[in-house]
Amino acid sequence: MDLRLAHLRSLVAVVEEGHFGRAARMLGLSQPQVTRQIRALEDELGLVLLDRTARRTQLTPGGRAVLPAVRDALDAAARVRSAADAAPRGAADRVAVGFIWSTLAGYLGPLVAAVNGRHPAIDISVRQLRWLEILPALRHRSVDLVIGRTMHESSEMVAETIADEPSMLVVAEDHPFAGRRTIALTELDGEPVIALHRSLSPVAYDAVSEAARKAGIERRVVQHAASPQEAIALAGAGIGVYRLPGSAVTPRAGVALVEILGASSPVWLIRRPDPPSPALLRVIDCAREIVPFTPTPDVDRPTTAATTGRPTPG
Repeated sequence: MDLRLAHLRSLVAVVEEGHFGRAARMLGLSQPQVTRQIRALEDELGLVLLDRTARRTQLTPGGRAVLPAVRDALDAAARVRSAADAAPRGAADRVAVGFIWSTLAGYLGPLVAAVNGRHPAIDISVRQLRWLEILPALRHRSVDLVIGRTMHESSEMVAETIADEPSMLVVAEDHPFAGRRTIALTELDGEPVIALHRSLSPVAYDAVSEAARKAGIERRVVQHAASPQEAIALAGAGIGVYRLPGSAVTPRAGVALVEILGASSPVWLIRRPDPPSPALLRVIDCAREIVPFTPTPDVDRPTTAATTGRPTPG
């Protein structure tokens, strides 16, 4: 029997979300991919696991019987990964670093280059994380350090701010903002907005909405997107505007970029509270000196930690 962990994860996600579409968004997959994985699992087991109707999706009796073993298998796989990550690896020190999508482009290359140049004995491994995976990945020791954004929730982790990037607004080329270099944050009051689905990061989504409310800004979300790429495409089509951190910007046809004054995007280093290894300390030192690439040279902005490489207080 060839049971794949991805198929087991899809089953658990559909059960927890009660919906194939929401499960797909949580997993970062398309709905047809999740459907195919569930069908492949059912074919492998010779058992119908889900009863899917127009109104709801629920476990069949066979699915209810199998689900506890599926969860056990996923837990066992996580323990195997944790044990492997903690195992001795010889002379080369190993540090696993996690990134979220908005820090990957600006920080991965500079970090690897700095570590390789100054500490070639350190073996860097990289993992991209969804927002909801950051704390579990640190707790399960599948990563040692995360270069992320503000968590908007308390935890036992140690965090420090290493940069305070500008925020950029993605708009269609014919949008009234398109011909400007900067806008004030208050100008977004009532502006049609594209936002990532709340299920991708409920705490962050609610924190942004609450911050807008306190600032007296109506956050009028007209459409949700499953990924930044989808959000940028929707903004380019004129459906709404989309905000993202400066180092996550990549120039593309059909959209214009405008800096939002008074709206920073802090970058955090997040790690477990136990004393860091010497190798991890060296990687942290390198991360503190990163100057992220922000491809908006025509924008006049004040000097910040993101442009000088100096950490801001955290």
